[in-house]
Amino acid sequence: MAERALDGLRVVDISQGIAGPYATKLLADSGATVTKVEPPGGDYSRRLGPFPADIPDPEKSGLYIHLNTSKRSVTLDVSVASGQVVLKKLLANADVFVVGEKASTLKAWGLAYDDVKAEFPDLVFAQVSPFGATGPYADYDGNSLTAMAMSTIMYNTGAPDREPLVTGGEPGEYIAGVQLWIGILAALENRATNGGGDYVDVAMSDAVACADEYNSAMYAFQGAIRRRYYSRHIFGYPNDIMACEDGHVVVIPGAAGFRSPLQPDTVSPMALLLENVELDDMPLFSQMGERMIRWQEFEGLMEPYLSTHSAMEIVMTAQALRLPFAFVPNVSDLLEDEHLTARAFFEKVESAAGEMTIPGQPYKMSVTSPKATAAPARGSANEAVLAGELGYSKDDLNIMSDRGVI
Repeated sequence: MAERALDGLRVVDISQGIAGPYATKLLADSGATVTKVEPPGGDYSRRLGPFPADIPDPEKSGLYIHLNTSKRSVTLDVSVASGQVVLKKLLANADVFVVGEKASTLKAWGLAYDDVKAEFPDLVFAQVSPFGATGPYADYDGNSLTAMAMSTIMYNTGAPDREPLVTGGEPGEYIAGVQLWIGILAALENRATNGGGDYVDVAMSDAVACADEYNSAMYAFQGAIRRRYYSRHIFGYPNDIMACEDGHVVVIPGAAGFRSPLQPDTVSPMALLLENVELDDMPLFSQMGERMIRWQEFEGLMEPYLSTHSAMEIVMTAQALRLPFAFVPNVSDLLEDEHLTARAFFEKVESAAGEMTIPGQPYKMSVTSPKATAAPARGSANEAVLAGELGYSKDDLNIMSDRGVI
């Protein structure tokens, strides 16, 4: 039995940054042999940090280390003919080819899907780019912020009378990376069943737009455009982040949080939480429409309780009442979270920066559990792969190095 689920799968990855490398990280941590093909200067994520003591070092970038666990690194300039010859020798032994360039760039290099499918008919060609390989925006540049803007997620976030807002971090990149990973696995399953390769084309803009909840349906059914409503959900108020004694909590009473007209004589969980059963007799508690319109007054009702209780007290009490409240942790809180610790979510990996704690896999498996190992140093597998597997001599490697190909 395989030690990990994807043992034996061979992946060549020339993508850089976040989306493509995150997809191949998920493959590599599950056992796939992922050959990360970097430009001779290295993946650009090596330049982004964060770095220990804020001193730039391409081998100590926290972003690079997080995104490239369990891989091996080969340096190769795939934009030149001699580099493309070497790359195609790698592809001859690969199951999956992952790229992160626009279709026009790949075409100029002779590495677009149409350029390689005849030579490698069983290869799964997986491409992630800002706007996909087709359509009028295919040659546009973009990133996570671009994708968030092009989806309705940004339009719906923020105050009604202010500009749209975006969440922190790079969610568009990670969403696209997960969709690319899923597409690769689906293509591999199809190959195993029906034979032949496939072309997986992921547009970051498409991937993020898939997370627009029901905005498209709302427009299709009602002709309504959902507007910004602060940081909260426009339906089912409260569904919000609120301040408490020592931080913030997510306040989500849900459908069962308030007294039901079908059970008028019961005490609602929200009234019990706020330690005031008389609240159930107020329109703000009994009528959702009133809460949505008079949300400032509702927050005024909650403030005395929230301001005098800690996040831990509030969440524990709310959860005991079956209300899905949650903490709003900072990263220090997250790393110390007892639930994530119990699930062994965080992993320690060795790196040039020393031992690092990084997020683990987003899923658990009972038999072939994923496991991250150290991210590779730039070009650390050049000799093993180019000489040991492809048959190049040391003289060949020296010549390619002198010419800037590796």
